[in-house]
Amino acid sequence: MKNKTALIISVVVLAIVLIGGFLVVKNLTKPMAPVAEEEEEVSNLPPADPSIVVDVTPKSDGKALLLTVSKIPAGTLAVEYEITYLTDKGLSKGANGKFDLNGKTELEKEILLGTCSKNTCTYDTGVTSVTVVLKFHATEGVTQLTKDFSLE
Repeated sequence: MKNKTALIISVVVLAIVLIGGFLVVKNLTKPMAPVAEEEEEVSNLPPADPSIVVDVTPKSDGKALLLTVSKIPAGTLAVEYEITYLTDKGLSKGANGKFDLNGKTELEKEILLGTCSKNTCTYDTGVTSVTVVLKFHATEGVTQLTKDFSLE
């Protein structure tokens, strides 16, 4: 009787192990769902005044860009900027910020191509183009200007 009980228990344990192993292998070999690519944020903001002049100039050492914006319409309270670029390693990088204009109609900002921490900077290399997105905040609302620049 003991041998019969031990045999039944062994068969049940073996069946549980086999079924569990099958389920684990089945889940491991199941094709993974495709990862959705990050969607770019689509702005529904109206276009900014076309007379605004935007320029991006690389600094001679290649470690920074000079962003200049002029002919900003009177009544603009602030300008928000977002600059994105690809490094030679294919990494997407960028910088963003906001200027309070205080009545000015021009602005100039040096944008570092890299990161700094505790007086140590790591610069990005191989940057050949940048995209600039500017949002102009005024009492009437917000408008947007997007422009691509080649640095070559």
